[in-house]
Amino acid sequence: MNQTPASDFVKDVKVIKAAILKSRYIAARLANAEMLKLYFAIGAYVSRNSREGRWGTGAIEEISRLLQKELPGLRGFSAQNMRSIGSSSKNVGLRQFARQ
Repeated sequence: MNQTPASDFVKDVKVIKAAILKSRYIAARLANAEMLKLYFAIGAYVSRNSREGRWGTGAIEEISRLLQKELPGLRGFSAQNMRSIGSSSKNVGLRQFARQ
């Protein structure tokens, strides 16, 4: 059986590497877009429930704590962050981000 020298595969490796990198980039872009949608949807939910008085003092802290308990290792949903995304959802429309 004849073995092909490794140098003959340089072009093949470049083609496969380009396909892998392109797919990784697309996957990351789609994941980022989905996370933005999630953050703004949660922000709108937090804002609406806070504004309408459905939630009292300490509600966001408790919700954040319970989320951490339900989803160990969850990042980005501290009480401070939830307030921030709630505030941001008032200022920026979800449609603007969905178009990108």
